[in-house]
Amino acid sequence: MRYALAALWLLAAPLHAEVRYASFASPSLGRDVAYAVDLPPSYADAARTFPVVYALHGLFESHAFWERRGLAEMLAGMRGRGELSEFLVVAVDGGNSFFLNGPEGRYEDLVVRDLPAHVEATYRVARGRGARALLGVSMGGYAALRIALKEPGLFAAVAAHSAMLLTQPPAREDGAGRWHMDAFHGAFGDPIDAALWSAADPLQLAQMADAKTAPALAFDCGAQDRFGLFAGNEALHRALDARGITHEFALPPGDHGYEYVRGVLPRSLRFLASRLGAD
Repeated sequence: MRYALAALWLLAAPLHAEVRYASFASPSLGRDVAYAVDLPPSYADAARTFPVVYALHGLFESHAFWERRGLAEMLAGMRGRGELSEFLVVAVDGGNSFFLNGPEGRYEDLVVRDLPAHVEATYRVARGRGARALLGVSMGGYAALRIALKEPGLFAAVAAHSAMLLTQPPAREDGAGRWHMDAFHGAFGDPIDAALWSAADPLQLAQMADAKTAPALAFDCGAQDRFGLFAGNEALHRALDARGITHEFALPPGDHGYEYVRGVLPRSLRFLASRLGAD
């Protein structure tokens, strides 16, 4: 009875945009994983299905970032002004894993297999590539771009802000902070596994990307990013250009953080919304 009531609660239709929190059993991680789902106002229309934007958070964050950082409020404002077609946003807790299949667990499989399967079985959403998009910030931006290039058949469109793109593996002697290095070591091994790093590096994956199969791509980074991530983002832009892969790229003024993200999020949401349902 308790599980039946929980299922009814999840599927009950809100009268307005609403962010809900829940968890599900991830086969890839062998445990329950928390997530947030941002439901649009017209989710109450039982005759409709909706596309989904999967949102990946940055280091030292969780699935709660979508609401806590004011991004849900921004989306609600855009919905209210009629600037977007409607879709769900689902943010999952990836810890400091870089959403990677690595020492901390199979977090990429969480994103590309477990989470879509759960969402498509639990919510009234459309299925297939054309109904799925991926959005990432910082660590999540790195993961979103990696998945876009590694698994191009899964998402129709991918957008990233301030993606953690480095032209070489990080090291303390190069100025990486202790907390960041601890996170890198947790995800990539200590010392960093060079083969794992290379296999997961969007800059390396871009060298083999196919313009015929790549999803729609948009990414940006603040020109004053204090971690210097603009260099790696520029490198990815050049690599995609060399492969003839159409994409949108920008280096607007700004530092690393959510003040910057909130300034560029409307553009990426419009980009993703315009591509959903296009396949």
